[in-house]
Parts: sequence; structure tokens; C-alpha cells
Amino acid sequence: MKQYKDYEVNDFLIDDDFVQWVRAGAAPNVAVWRDLLTTYPDKKADLEEARTFILQTLAGGTLSDAELTQEINRILASTAPDVPIRQLGNRFQWWQAAAAVVVLLGIGWGIWQTQSTLSAYAYDQLVKTSTLPLTEVANTQNKSQLVLLPDGSQITLASHSRVSYARDLDKRANREVFLTGEAFFNVTKNPQHPFLVYAGGLVTRVVGTSFNVQTGDKQVSVVVRTGRVAVYPMKETDKSEKIDETSLLTPNQQATFLIDNQQITRTLANEPKVLSASEQEMVSFQFDNTPIAHVFTRLEMAYGVSIVYDKSVMKNCRLTVPMGEEPFFTKLDIICRTIGASYKVDGTQVVISSAGCDE
Repeated sequence: MKQYKDYEVNDFLIDDDFVQWVRAGAAPNVAVWRDLLTTYPDKKADLEEARTFILQTLAGGTLSDAELTQEINRILASTAPDVPIRQLGNRFQWWQAAAAVVVLLGIGWGIWQTQSTLSAYAYDQLVKTSTLPLTEVANTQNKSQLVLLPDGSQITLASHSRVSYARDLDKRANREVFLTGEAFFNVTKNPQHPFLVYAGGLVTRVVGTSFNVQTGDKQVSVVVRTGRVAVYPMKETDKSEKIDETSLLTPNQQATFLIDNQQITRTLANEPKVLSASEQEMVSFQFDNTPIAHVFTRLEMAYGVSIVYDKSVMKNCRLTVPMGEEPFFTKLDIICRTIGASYKVDGTQVVISSAGCDE
């Protein structure tokens, strides 16, 4: 027979009947607990503490009676492993154990949800559950492999990467491709049939452009070379019909998608490239006493990168220096050192700081 007169908070927590009563709201044998309080009114505070804790725990998870009791028992035992459960009467130990259970249940629930989401968007799972008739190409070589798609698009598949696509991709309303690893895409333009790349929980949506996608354990990166693409988490598939400016990437911009928290950061590409001649007239980088405003305009035209500076402060700055095929950031270094300025990358733009130049 249970010795209710000796019950403390932890005893209520590991009592299956008590846990079931609290979970049900009004379970059978409710008279037991009513009679207990009548017989032992000094147990009311302990009973209410245990009841409150179980209700709070239920709000953060979906454990069964047995699982909840087992978890409580385990945590209580771990807070004082050398002391029998019945001896844990100290209030501080009780609340320490209660807090531990709440935290563990909350973390466990969050991890379970995150892992479930991530596994659903993993390459193997997407390919397995796809209703499309797929063709897979696995590059087992130590060099890149060219993959030609039915619509004329090209994929340069990096070593040890895999890509799957619909066999009748050119006849689909959406041209869908699944990727794990790294690949460079050169997409045939077709405004009526968007091109979608699914990689690591991120969707890259284009009509016709060239871009690079790279997946990893923790993140996915997309770098645009030509055209424009939209990027958004796969869990927001409805967003594809209402793309906004925050989702768009233009040439020499990069999106980094953190898989764990599903967050996207837009920045400049690590190595911006000169835009192709078909999209932009070739620009000369031979400067001879050239006003700085014209210098920055040429860079913006050549690379499609926004350069922000104070035109009034820098109105007297001029540049005389010959440049050619140096990388974008090397050009910026040379320009800024020459006129005594500095720069920083802020998101997808470059910000120039200067105290001005003498006339």
C-alpha cells in the first residue's frame, strides 16, 4: 500500500496513477487524491507543484504516460544518483530536476522537428519519394563531368557529386533537378517552364541563367554568374509564386543557406567576375586622371556590383592607374590605396569610405 503520508514532490512525479490523473484532467480514482488532501492537508503544496510541472511539460511535448514517468524518474535519479528517489525532498533539488526535464524535453522536441524536416529534404529522400521518372548521374571521377539535359541545359557536375532529373524534363511545366555535391548550371531560357534546383533544403528557381550550387553538411551556397535567380527554403514552396526582391540574386551575388536554422544570407560572391560581353559592353580599366565617379561607374557596369560612396566628399578625387584583368577586389584595393580611401563589403554592395581629396 502506498504511504501517501510520506509523499513529496518527486514521489508524486513517479506515481503512474498521479501522472495519469493529471494528464487526463479528471481520471478515475480522483477520490484518492481528494481523500489524500483531506487526510494529509500538508501535502497540498507538493501535489500542486508536481501537477503544475507535469502540465507545463505536456505543453512542450507528446510523451506517453510511461515515457513521461520514465523520463522524470531518470532525471530525478541523475540529479542525485547516490540518493534513493524517496529521499529527494529538498526543494532546490526538485526544481533543479524539473527544470532539467523541461529543458531536455524542449530541446528534444526541437531537435526531432529539425531532424525530421532536414531528412525530408535530403537528396536521397527527395529522389526516393519523387513521382517523376528520374535519371541519375553520379560523377565518381576526380574531375568535372558535363551533363546534357533534355531541354538543352548543361550541368558541369563536380567530382563526387550526384544529380537527378526527370527523363522528360523538357516536357514538364517545371524543370526539376535534385543535387547533392556541387554543380555549375547553364540553363536554357524558357520563361514558360521555370528551372528548379533542389539541394539541401534550398530551392533555386530560374528561367534562364548560369549559376553554381554547392551543398555541404551545414550549408548550401548559390553563386549567380548571369541572369537572375530566386532562392528560398524548400519548406516555403508556396513562395515560388510570390518572389520578392529579398529572394532574388543577380550576377556576382551569393546566397548562403544555413541548413540547421533555415536562414539565408545574401552577399557578394567571393570572386566577382566581369559580366559576359553579350550582356554588357566590355569596359576599359585604363584610367588617366579620371574622376572617381567615372571609375566606380565602370566597375559597376563591368561587374554588376553596387558601389556606395559620398559623391560630394569625393568630388575632387581622380585616378591615374592602368589596370587590366586583376580580380575585382584587387582593383578595389589599388583604387582605394591610390586615393587614400578604404572599402568594406556590406551585404551585396561595396561601401567606400574617404576623407576626400585635395583639389
